[in-house]
Amino acid sequence: MINIAVVDDQNLFREGLVNLLRSNPDYTLVTQAENGKIFLEQLADMVTLPDIALVDMNMPQMNGVELNTVLRRNYPSIKVIILSVHGEERYMSKMIEAGACGYLKKNCEITELFSTINNTYQIGFHFNIETLNAMRNASKYRKQGLKNMNSIPINLTEREMVILKMICDELTNAEISEKLFISTRTVDGHRTNLLTKTGCKNTAGLVIFAIKYGIYEVKF
Repeated sequence: MINIAVVDDQNLFREGLVNLLRSNPDYTLVTQAENGKIFLEQLADMVTLPDIALVDMNMPQMNGVELNTVLRRNYPSIKVIILSVHGEERYMSKMIEAGACGYLKKNCEITELFSTINNTYQIGFHFNIETLNAMRNASKYRKQGLKNMNSIPINLTEREMVILKMICDELTNAEISEKLFISTRTVDGHRTNLLTKTGCKNTAGLVIFAIKYGIYEVKF
């Protein structure tokens, strides 16, 4: 069961989304709010936190950009999927760079919404082709040496590079271990090393890092 929160100031859209989520037996709606400020107030009193927060990018009082920043700092277990009417690449790349685990346009198909929620819950991120392409086009680092989040040069081993590419292909630790004939504990160790070396906070951050430096090529 995936616990979900919806944060959107458009009442009609929010209620429609809430009803849609409630129709899926794999989801539990734990709360809904009309802006980020109200959502944070709700979180302070909640026993069971949402696994996924579907967050509108444009809201009064506290928008999706500001809310995402606070959640990453204070509630890192909550994975944010941005919902927006904006399909421009600059908006997509900005939010993914800021730590969102997914980005969907509000006119997306229901199947894409559900697959994004499920993949984000299971793997830690879900970037569709549009989002991946936006990150690739926004990258200014593809010909530079690898640097971590603090701009310190780093080196990745050949095995770490292979595993990083597999992570970008949305393979789980179990699937990676099966393909490479190593234990899941070993894969988890490599994943931890990748996070430590790059300074990324989560799996989504690793994907962004790989695309930035041309380690992972967007597939069309």
